[in-house]
Amino acid sequence: MANDLVDDLRDIIERERVRFEVPGCAVLVVADGRIALCEGFGRRDLARDLPVTPRTLFPIGSSTKTFTAALCAVLVHEGVLAWDRPVREYLPDFRMRDPVATEQLTVFDMLCHRSGLPRHDMLWYVARDESTRAEILAKLRHLEPNRGFRQTWQYNNLLYAAAGELAGHVAGMSYEQAMRRHLMDPLGMTRTNFSVDETRSDDDAATPYVSPRPGAPVVEVPYARLGLIAPAGALNSSVEELAPWLLTLLGLPVDGRPPLLPESVLSPLRAPAAPLPEGSLLSIGSPVGYGLGLFVEDYRGHRMVHHGGNIDGFSAHVGVIPEAACGVVMLCNRDGSTLRDALPCLIYDRLLGLEPRPHGERFLALETALRQGRTQSDRRMTSTSRDPAPVRPLRDYVGRYRHPAYGELTVLAAGDGLAGRYRSLTGRLDHRHLEVFTLVVDLGGVETPLPVQFFHDFDGDVTAVAVELEAAVAPIRFERVPETAHLTDEVLDALCGTYRLGPLTATVARRADGRLVALIVQGGFRELEPVRDLVFRCDGARVEFTEEGTLRTPMGEFHPARDGSDAA
Repeated sequence: MANDLVDDLRDIIERERVRFEVPGCAVLVVADGRIALCEGFGRRDLARDLPVTPRTLFPIGSSTKTFTAALCAVLVHEGVLAWDRPVREYLPDFRMRDPVATEQLTVFDMLCHRSGLPRHDMLWYVARDESTRAEILAKLRHLEPNRGFRQTWQYNNLLYAAAGELAGHVAGMSYEQAMRRHLMDPLGMTRTNFSVDETRSDDDAATPYVSPRPGAPVVEVPYARLGLIAPAGALNSSVEELAPWLLTLLGLPVDGRPPLLPESVLSPLRAPAAPLPEGSLLSIGSPVGYGLGLFVEDYRGHRMVHHGGNIDGFSAHVGVIPEAACGVVMLCNRDGSTLRDALPCLIYDRLLGLEPRPHGERFLALETALRQGRTQSDRRMTSTSRDPAPVRPLRDYVGRYRHPAYGELTVLAAGDGLAGRYRSLTGRLDHRHLEVFTLVVDLGGVETPLPVQFFHDFDGDVTAVAVELEAAVAPIRFERVPETAHLTDEVLDALCGTYRLGPLTATVARRADGRLVALIVQGGFRELEPVRDLVFRCDGARVEFTEEGTLRTPMGEFHPARDGSDAA
């Protein structure tokens, strides 16, 4: 490879790294089927002034999806998995909310994102330290789709996690073990791993950085733990170890050995399987479609396949142009940086002998506009309003709320106001108007507002809260969990007895299991389900024991019977 080309590439990379204010990046370039550049630029750790090297480990985020799709393709090639067999034939307990998707969804559908289910990313993002992958996947049946099955392409991390679990199941081992056996070990990717702890303990690992607001200096943030959705985005690797992978995606030999993946395996990965929406802001070229774990685009007359990755503090790009036997890997330690999109374009222009274009200026302007726009939107959502005022005392909202998939959200008293806790997230609840609030939380080092609305029933009791956790569907509704801690045996026993309203009688008792039941006028005993304080529901109707000792029901107010006589 000519020295002037390599020098040009180094100049381009370092110029753009500085322009995009990225602390450090590692770049791998394959040209004419050979490794032309495999180097680090800038700093992997600003505080310790440590340089990026070709060995520096970075999370590659969603670029992991290509590995997962390749593993599935290998298993299809070996005959233990079929593209057209429904997932339920392999995993009988698999369920989606859409019954058609439940019965017909295949691993092919999952890998090309055509299930009808939008992202629902908050489900795994905030639960990543609390749940198992199997528990997360069991919740798919409770997630609302927003499109019909196979109707359109919609990116989904959860179903990539499911595809990885399926691959491990048919391979007779865990997903991680199958990946290592079929792909990573044969390619000599010995330091590549799925573990944040393993990466952090390595002597050459990148530190994650984010910019909390436009124009602010970058700050260090914790690594994101992605074990729950490992098949969708948990790989950590280096450009040194991704070099044989890039050659493999090109269908080329590695170290003189035959290509690891035959054309029958590579072909379905690189062929467009689902149409992509037109006009994506972050498209590198002109969208053609989505293959299996790869975006397929036309780049100035050349067919390019690639996949990017974004996760807390890191951005990545892994892609190739097979016909030209060239490819680029770009890993950097800043979140949401479009340097990962600009650099491949600049490098391909140079490798393909194309007229240079101002890709750096274009992508930086786009990144700046997106960051500023988000700040403006967040500022609007966090603005408070004193008119209209809250419709009830703030203490009425305090309690626990639950969704069958998203889990539990807790509203807490916090000084003169409220706070919200949702799994690993805790933040203040700022009132906006009426029963609308904003839950302000830290997402990956960036203060993020989540709109929240409370709901009440006809009797004025707060019954639910809805939170905008997935933009593609209606706000996720969490139903209020009954308060029961105060309902001790002593309290419940004191509520038992006979209550009368003239000749009408209501009887309250406890079942053998200790639960409170009531027979009001006629029929049989019905369970009294706690709501709050001494308010209960009986077959959906509100029943309340008052401080005066009466029993309020939809039929009227019953008074306790005394000395065997009717109460007045």
